[in-house]
Amino acid sequence: MKPIERIAVYLQFKTISPHAFERNIHLSNGYYSKQLKNLGSVGSDILIKIHHHFPDLNILWVLTGDGQMLMEETNKVNSLQVDEFAFRYESENKKIKTMESDLEKLNTLIKDKEKIIGLYEFMLNNNNHASTISDAR
Repeated sequence: MKPIERIAVYLQFKTISPHAFERNIHLSNGYYSKQLKNLGSVGSDILIKIHHHFPDLNILWVLTGDGQMLMEETNKVNSLQVDEFAFRYESENKKIKTMESDLEKLNTLIKDKEKIIGLYEFMLNNNNHASTISDAR
C-alpha cells in the first residue's frame, strides 16, 4: 500500500472528507483525490502539513506502513480495530480495482461490437443500394 492509500485509510477511519482534509492542510480542491486516484506520491511539504494538523496520525506508518496508524499517546482505539479497518479497506480497494479493470474490458468489448454492427450496417446498405441499381435497369 502506498502512502496516499494509507492517508485514505486514516481519513476514512476518522470520517474526514477529502475536501475537509484538503482545506485543513491548505491543498487545492481535488488535489488529494487526484493523487489517490493516480496513486501518486506525497511530497515532504504535504507530510509536514499532515503531521502538524493531524498529530494523532503516525507519519512513519504513512510512509512505510510500519507500526500503528495512530500515535500511542493519542491511541484511544483498540489497535485490533484499526488493523481490521485497514484490512477491510485494502480488501474493498482490491475489489474496486478489479471492477474497474472489468469495466474497462467490457467497454472495449462494447466498442468492438459497435464496430462490427457498423460494418454489417455498411454491408447491408451497400447490398440494398446495389439491388436498387439493378432493379432500375
